[in-house]
Amino acid sequence: MKKIFCMLLLLLLPITALGETLTLSFIGDCSIGEAIQHKDKENGYTWMLEKNGYDWPFSLVQEYLKNDDFTFANLEVVISNRTRHVDKVFPLITSPENGQVLLHSGIDAVNTVNNHCFDFYVEGYQDTIAALDQLPMKHFGSVYIGGKYAQDVLLETEVKGVKIGALGFTYPQDSDVKLIKQRIEKLRENGCEIVVASMHWGQETHPTQNSWQMKLARQVIDAGADIVWGHHPHVLQPVQFYHGGLILYSTGNFTFGSMSSSVDRDTGIFQVSFDLTEDGAQMSQLRVIPCTTTGSGDYRPYEWTEEEARQRVFKKLIYTRETANMVNLPASFAETGIVTIKDGLPIEE
Repeated sequence: MKKIFCMLLLLLLPITALGETLTLSFIGDCSIGEAIQHKDKENGYTWMLEKNGYDWPFSLVQEYLKNDDFTFANLEVVISNRTRHVDKVFPLITSPENGQVLLHSGIDAVNTVNNHCFDFYVEGYQDTIAALDQLPMKHFGSVYIGGKYAQDVLLETEVKGVKIGALGFTYPQDSDVKLIKQRIEKLRENGCEIVVASMHWGQETHPTQNSWQMKLARQVIDAGADIVWGHHPHVLQPVQFYHGGLILYSTGNFTFGSMSSSVDRDTGIFQVSFDLTEDGAQMSQLRVIPCTTTGSGDYRPYEWTEEEARQRVFKKLIYTRETANMVNLPASFAETGIVTIKDGLPIEE
């Protein structure tokens, strides 16, 4: 009887695809809408969707997002029909119908907490969550923790027998480190082998991270995260490694309905691969698909094919200053956009 019970237990446990590779993709800010004052205007995001369909925004990069194993994106828009909004220049919104764009994108999960998630007050955020659940689309994000309007959703999902967890914070402060650590610990206790910490942070349009971000990233990795995935600056920022963890400070804009013409349109698809071994999932490679995104009337990101443009993107990701206990991408990355990772460190090739 005991033998039969053990066999049944083994059948219920996730089966890791040993010898295979697990690839996670990360993209930056996706608004799939526009500022409410521009809604329904010619050449706007809503106008474009009505003209070209829900599969249009990601149509030029779908092959990468659908052929990986799991794709994360930052959803920077309120999905709602509400009109009452906070007093700000660009309250971002899209209709619940347009949320279907996500189902045609190759995206598997979205971070929902950022500086636009409450543009239409708490009710607008609640509408967003309801719309994502209705699609359905996996999502995560923690905000107003412990308060009346708290939202505290962690992602737990399984891919190729590997359990992946994710948490999201916006404008994280030193006081949030304890809260972040608690959520990482919960994901680990629930069996997550890979943990992603989404951070909506940094200085808009600034080409490099700030020192406080470097400190906080180290704290988040020390707390147990494998990948710190950043967004908000709307431009690409460098990549670093620390104690076996990977830090993507800013993954740029990807498809954005209210983007200033002065913002750098370079962006990318950040693909992190793990070798699935008897010792667990081992981070083995970072590959960046260099892209640019488009504006009015189009809004589609597409891959750079010109070698000069590709290398320009790669160079933006190489931090040139030395930081204690942190490792930058090697110079060879500027040529290939690929780096092999061993024991949590990039290898010069």
